[in-house]
Amino acid sequence: MNFEEKWIDSKKKTDLNESKQFWDDRASEFNEIGKREMVDDPVLLLLKSKGAIFPGARVLDIGCGAGRYSKEFLRIGCEVVGIDISPNMIDFTKENTASLNVDHFTFKVLPWETADLAAEGWEGYFDLVFASMSPAISGPEELRKMNQASKGYCFMSGHLIKEDKIGNELRVALHKENRAADYRNTLYYAFNILWDMGYFAEFRHSENQRESVWELEKAANYYTHMLRATDEQTKQAIREYLKKKSEAGQIKDVNYSKSGQLLWSVQADQINGR
Repeated sequence: MNFEEKWIDSKKKTDLNESKQFWDDRASEFNEIGKREMVDDPVLLLLKSKGAIFPGARVLDIGCGAGRYSKEFLRIGCEVVGIDISPNMIDFTKENTASLNVDHFTFKVLPWETADLAAEGWEGYFDLVFASMSPAISGPEELRKMNQASKGYCFMSGHLIKEDKIGNELRVALHKENRAADYRNTLYYAFNILWDMGYFAEFRHSENQRESVWELEKAANYYTHMLRATDEQTKQAIREYLKKKSEAGQIKDVNYSKSGQLLWSVQADQINGR
């Protein structure tokens, strides 16, 4: 099976302007999530145990969001470059790391899909290339660029299962396809492509359930994006459905997800003579 072709065939066309607006709208939400304690965070514990992060390590945080992990990397003493498609996310990252009183970081608005590694001076530059739940790793080329930017380790994570009560109801009401397999297949394709290239990634998974509370307009924007609604009739149907489900102008939803993590060393292909 050609996993690169399968991934490309399943890949949705990315409108970077639409993605920018979507993540700008969700920046405040992610900023609140980023304020949670990171004590005993399993991802950080894994990276430390493998020697992927250490004082002085160069880390590229792809889709850094509001800086949840970038902040922890800086606390360890890493040199951090954080990029995100959303200017609002980058503003929050700068705000959230300001109190650390360090200067070994760069945060910039830059979609990974259009990043020029040679122009940025990033080819083989980083000890860790890190992409936590980042939709920017959306195909073989974006995955390959992670390897090209690293001289040590790469890490990526993503959803295996992602379900929400309201979203499932909307899919049924609008006769929309459940694209849950898109989440699962991203890591499946990535793992097998890496294997074919001689990179033997470790795989781990975890589960999470939480309740979300949305303002009606933000909920409408979120589900319009997630359901890929492009025509005004469908967008209006989503708004009307949510309006009926709302209480005091808010939507409450229950989200369940199972996520997977891949960690690999880019030295693997050298070890295997590839």
